[in-house]
Amino acid sequence: MPAPSQNAASSLTGLWHGQYSYPSAALSPVPFVATLIQTDEWLGGSITERADAGLLKGRRLYAAISGRRLGNSVRFIKSYEAKSGPYLTVAYEGSNSEDGLEIDGLWTASGWSGRFLMIRSAGAPVSVAKTVSETVR
Repeated sequence: MPAPSQNAASSLTGLWHGQYSYPSAALSPVPFVATLIQTDEWLGGSITERADAGLLKGRRLYAAISGRRLGNSVRFIKSYEAKSGPYLTVAYEGSNSEDGLEIDGLWTASGWSGRFLMIRSAGAPVSVAKTVSETVR
């Protein structure tokens, strides 16, 4: 039997602004924008950020995300597009706040880990149709 669908107020669907931090204070936190689409407990979407080091420093990077939300627990994998260079897939695991406006947790990739925080844009869910059309622009 499929899991019951969560109501729109508790959906993670929408535009989120976030940042992830490296384990070393010598490296600056990296801001990103995420578009999440939640269907039942499943998550999909995309992340856009700027490369902060290496040959691609300053260039925009794109990644797809896929994962799952169970209650307040949120887990997803970020997979960079091939043209984003030698970047890896990154696992994110966090918790959604009771008010549904923040996701806070840890990311891990190839022996590295650090904190991340995502804040829902405008403090409200965005319809899937609007999210998709804004992403295409």
